[in-house]
Amino acid sequence: MTSNAPPRDDSAALPLPLMNRTLSLDLRQRPGLLLWSVVFAAFSVPLATLMDIRIAQWFDRDPLPGDFVRTMELIRFYAHGSGIFFILLSVFLMAPQVRSLLPRLVAMVAGASAVSTVAKMFVLRLRPSQINLDLATVETAWWWHFDWSLEHVAMFDASARSFPSGNMASAVALTIGLCAAVPRGRWLFVLFCGLTVMQRMQSGTHFFSDVVGGIAAGLLWSYICIHPKLLGLLFDKMELPETKTSVPKTMAPEPVALPDGKAATAGSKRKVA
Repeated sequence: MTSNAPPRDDSAALPLPLMNRTLSLDLRQRPGLLLWSVVFAAFSVPLATLMDIRIAQWFDRDPLPGDFVRTMELIRFYAHGSGIFFILLSVFLMAPQVRSLLPRLVAMVAGASAVSTVAKMFVLRLRPSQINLDLATVETAWWWHFDWSLEHVAMFDASARSFPSGNMASAVALTIGLCAAVPRGRWLFVLFCGLTVMQRMQSGTHFFSDVVGGIAAGLLWSYICIHPKLLGLLFDKMELPETKTSVPKTMAPEPVALPDGKAATAGSKRKVA
């Protein structure tokens, strides 16, 4: 005996793919991963300082091919303000389904840059391009001065404000946001972020520890913008789809035809009967 029951549809029970989830749904379940990444990056800064001079000297010898160096110069716009603007504009025009995530992306990138700028006010450190790397030793990398009272903030000299890397902080925040908004291109975004690390050191703008500090700043602000109990709560409400409440219409009584050709409503039918 065959059963006439309709076939079971299991598609409704399956979870939505990652590309169809919003940024908060993608990362809300594991915000602790970002926090642990912040802790790991922050504690890696002293270890990276031990390798600063050797890495800076290696890049100072210009060992990379010219075409690769020119490619990294183009990658610089991935963490630059104008480049970030055109990237977000492209997302707005070519991915309308994720436009609701753009306020969070803008806040992540701008906030990460602001956090690194505030940190620069308290740290005085020369850039590799301002140091004679031929005579530099491991102790040279520890030429740090912390200006807790902000005595030198009035004469803000960019050449002595190397830590942390603001471009790197913006690149990390942008990468996290783009990977969640456009997950199909996550490997490309991670590649751009990795090349940004090399570009900041190859250009003599930052030491390796400066880059690690910028990564920590970008991860920290991304955590604040994603955690559902911090700024993530605000952006979650902004990203909720708008639901239109429909007012049910009052059903009008249907006319009923009477034998004599006249029409009566359903309410008057009982009286006629």
